[in-house]
Order: sequence, then structure tokens, then C-alpha cells
Amino acid sequence: MSKPTVALLYICTGKYTVFWPDFYKTFRQNFLPECDKTFFVFTDAPSIEFDTEPDVRRIYQKALDWPYSTLKRFEMFLTQEDALKAFDFLFFANANLLCEQVVTAEEFLPRTEQGEVLLMVQQPGFWDKTPPFYSYDRNPKCRAYIPYNCGRDYVSGGLNGGTAPAFLALCHTLARRTDDDLADGVIALWHDESQLNRYVAELDPAEYRLLTPAYWYPEDWHIPFEQKITVRDKSKWIDMTAVKGKKPELGFVARKWDAFCQNYLPFVLAVRDTLLLKHLPRYKAGHNP
Repeated sequence: MSKPTVALLYICTGKYTVFWPDFYKTFRQNFLPECDKTFFVFTDAPSIEFDTEPDVRRIYQKALDWPYSTLKRFEMFLTQEDALKAFDFLFFANANLLCEQVVTAEEFLPRTEQGEVLLMVQQPGFWDKTPPFYSYDRNPKCRAYIPYNCGRDYVSGGLNGGTAPAFLALCHTLARRTDDDLADGVIALWHDESQLNRYVAELDPAEYRLLTPAYWYPEDWHIPFEQKITVRDKSKWIDMTAVKGKKPELGFVARKWDAFCQNYLPFVLAVRDTLLLKHLPRYKAGHNP
């Protein structure tokens, strides 16, 4: 019986190339050892370590300004659609991940025999919260919009995938929604992650396998999960202010209001959206909810 084939989609433009060597070594050794893996590396670097290895394909990708570097990732993947169709499974992984524990196919791959076609991982900041308190995009003008009384899971934008047909379909949909938003002058709150969460909210839960934050465990955090895949702290390696800009400092009143909005206001807004019969319809092409 042949091994399942897996394409790992990896973006490291600009200074993010610093993460590539350790990512490659740990994922090559420990991630899905039962599978035949190929690394698709989207980079503007003229060369990267290990790019002569037979399991590495280096694809030129111009470095984009923030936040387009993350907003446009679905579009990037689709430039390789013909090649990606040949694989059984496709997974996107953030540049700063380490896989220092063995992650098996049995524990990670979508269970296709049960109808699962996608793989998602819980965002560790929300594993113990309920949907009104998730950081969904709440802007009705955005195609990532989710009302306060809707939603089910909050998933990470930095590690996800599925069968090749299902993941490519996801990429087509979210690339189109992102472009339509941009044409309207709208950018989703958390960019690709907000768009992904809207997509997941529209799915039947039987269509995706949801893993715990064990597979998206931030460095130096302490949460009650086994640390299988580590998210390295980018700020230890890269000047993130230079990449994303400096966040404005909040005054006392602004900090108190922000705390209220995070901890109490969602209760009120969930009741409001329920009374207004807000719902989450599936999109029609070119149509906002």
C-alpha cells in the first residue's frame, strides 16, 4: 500500500526565512512520518537552506507589505494549484512552527472515512471561551462577518489543511472573498484567520476534524494540553514593529473600555443579535450576507 502524499505549504518572505531551517528539520523528521511529504516554500530569497533536497520545491514569491502578506496567502497557494492537485492532503503551516514531538497520521489527518475533509486547530487564546467572546470579525460589511449569536469554534489561521480538493476549494472561496472585500475597501479584522473562521462557521461540523491547541502551542505559555507543535515567539527573532507597525498605547479610560468590551459587552450583543434573528447564511457568489 502506498504512503499518503502530503504537501506542506510554507511562506517565508523577507526576514521570515530565519525560521525555515528548524521548521524543515523538525517537520521532516516528526510530522506525519508515515506519509510522503513535499515542502512547497514560497519565498523571495534567491536560495534557502535545503532547497536542493528532493522534497523541497522553492517557489518565488514577492514579499508583500503587511497585511497583504497574510491576506493574499490563499491566492499564493493557487498559483501552484495544478501541482497541488496531485497530492492526497495539503496543509498550510506558519513559518515559526516547530514539530519536536512525533505527530502521526492517525492523530492528525482528516478522518475521511467519517466524512471529514478538512483539518483545523483550536486557537489557544479561545479554547476555554464561548462564541460571543471569540475574536470573530463583527463588521457586517466584511465577508468574514459573524454575528455575536453565531459561530461554533475559533480556529487558528496558522495551521490548517485537508484533502487536496477540499483545501483548494477553500482557497478559491477565501481568495475571492478577500479580493471582493478589498474592492469594497474592507480588510477582515484578523485577515486570513477571520476569513477562515467565517468559512468554518458555515460548515457542518462533521466536515472537519478539530484538534486541540496541543498542535498550536505558543512558546512560554502554560495551558492544559500536551505540547505537540510549538509556535515560536516571532519577536525573539524579528523586529515585529518594523513588520506590522507599532500599536498605539491606550490610556486609562481606553484600557477600561477595552476590558469591558472583551469581558461583558459580548453578552449584551449576543442577546441583541438573537432578538434581531441574526443568522449565518451561506454565501452566494458575489453576495454579502
